[in-house]
Amino acid sequence: MPRIEPVEQESAPEASRPLMEKGAQGAGKMLNFYKTFGNSPTAFEGYMDLNATLKGGALDRQMQESIAVAVSDFNGCDY
Repeated sequence: MPRIEPVEQESAPEASRPLMEKGAQGAGKMLNFYKTFGNSPTAFEGYMDLNATLKGGALDRQMQESIAVAVSDFNGCDY
């Protein structure tokens, strides 16, 4: 059971809805991760800004994905 319940886009705060849509478009589907961030537009926007900054770094996409999978596995989460 998640600590913070995911919300559907329709029931998310108004400010979260475009962020959820942008995340879903980038991922190809609405991930539970985005549904959970949908509870807090401020946190969601901060995540999106941080994510955009990190994507411009020195690590290629494959290495970024490998790290994400390893961290997810370490934390016992589905990626």
